[in-house]
Amino acid sequence: MADWQTLYPRLPLLEPARLQLLAQDLGDDALSRLLVLFAEDGIQQGEALEQAFGNDDHELMARWCHSLKSACGSYGALRCQFLAEKLETACRQQDNGDIALLMAAWQLTLADTLKAVNSRRESR
Repeated sequence: MADWQTLYPRLPLLEPARLQLLAQDLGDDALSRLLVLFAEDGIQQGEALEQAFGNDDHELMARWCHSLKSACGSYGALRCQFLAEKLETACRQQDNGDIALLMAAWQLTLADTLKAVNSRRESR
């Protein structure tokens, strides 16, 4: 089992400290609106990443992962950020074995992260 497979489940879907800091800096209403945009963007970029994966376009996948890595980091979506980083590296190295495994883990993690974002918004 690769190191990333044991590490990523230990990371939070959403880092509470990061969200708290954003709420303090921006206010709860602004953060809630930004989380909606983050979720919408995550869905769109995730679909683009899936399309590139289906086309075996590893260069395009690496570019989408780079963008997703940044967006996820901004909102404390640490598990998605970690997997996007690992997937970007695998794509740049043309590591087909890890690409498929990482893509599957990333897709599941994105779905879980989007659920966590919606739950957080609904609880406010």
